[in-house]
Amino acid sequence: MLKGYLRFYLCGAILLIFVIFLYFKYSKDQLPQVTKYIFTPTPTLTSSPTPTPYVFTTYTAPKIEQKQVYSIAMIGDSMTVALGPHGGGLSEYMNSLYKEQASNPQRIIIDNYAISSNILAVDNQLSHEVKVSEYTFGPLLTTDYDLILVESYAYNPLSQFGLEEGIKQQNLALNKLMTTLITTRPNMAIVFVATIAPNKLNYARTTQPSYTAEERKLQAEERIAYLENHISYAKEHNIPLINIYQKTLTANGDGDTKYINPNDRYPIY
Repeated sequence: MLKGYLRFYLCGAILLIFVIFLYFKYSKDQLPQVTKYIFTPTPTLTSSPTPTPYVFTTYTAPKIEQKQVYSIAMIGDSMTVALGPHGGGLSEYMNSLYKEQASNPQRIIIDNYAISSNILAVDNQLSHEVKVSEYTFGPLLTTDYDLILVESYAYNPLSQFGLEEGIKQQNLALNKLMTTLITTRPNMAIVFVATIAPNKLNYARTTQPSYTAEERKLQAEERIAYLENHISYAKEHNIPLINIYQKTLTANGDGDTKYINPNDRYPIY
């Protein structure tokens, strides 16, 4: 009887082992396989570096190649307006020199964008059409000029700021102008022009007859301050300069009246 129970338990144990074996065998086959992932860090996206803005410090003039026809643009105030849409006497004089000195005569074309305004209006001269007499010039920066003459705008000073702040504003405007010209027209040479000196005794004597002698002197001195600052700016930043101002001073440092139109509005060129 005992042996029968032993046989029974033995068979049961074998059966249980067999069942456990089958369970692990088939359950392992049916269990979902775990995928092994290799962790890869997500790369950090970096944008392309922002270009460093151009900051004007000193000027290096480009080389102008020899050619048959040269083009010049002019900007400035009423002192430059007086030359006319295409340079008037200045154009005639320059062209006569080139014809005389060159075995192969060359020609110079001048477009005068000057308007009777101060330097804060210069953006309009660069980026908009400018109508001068019967001529309409396209935006200056859309044309490949060889040279631009930048007059001082001194006869239209920034009086609304006071002298000290006005000079600062003039320098800021010149910084902006130089940056614009160099970055948009790098092959165009830039030359500053300081126009004729005013005469302190006679300034505005005809156009403003009610001015006292002291008022005329103060008006002239304000314009001299802007002229001299224009000259200083050119020298400090290595900009070529046509210094008409210096050439039109008398021995005592006042503006020579022989260069000034009797109506005291425009210079005599």
